[in-house]
Amino acid sequence: MGWLFHKQADKQPPAIVALDGKLITYAVRREPTGEIVIGNECRICASTEQLEFRFADGSVPFACPLSTMEFGELMSRNGVLITGDDIITGKRFTVVAYYKYYR
Repeated sequence: MGWLFHKQADKQPPAIVALDGKLITYAVRREPTGEIVIGNECRICASTEQLEFRFADGSVPFACPLSTMEFGELMSRNGVLITGDDIITGKRFTVVAYYKYYR
């Protein structure tokens, strides 16, 4: 008699799980007038129902629900482009976050 194991379905896709905990050197928000730096030295937190950029001082300049978020890794593999409805401002923004690089 064999044992039957059922793998529990993850609530989040593997790509979002891979983003969770990534360290960011800096993040910029794209606007029609240009790019605005929203912060330096932060971490991506995607463990809840929303994706957040959390800085060391506790501030969260960008947070969007995973259901409205679209994202893709940059071709250089050194960052991610995220488009989503910002919970804080209520507007739809595109944010580019560059990963911290360790040698």
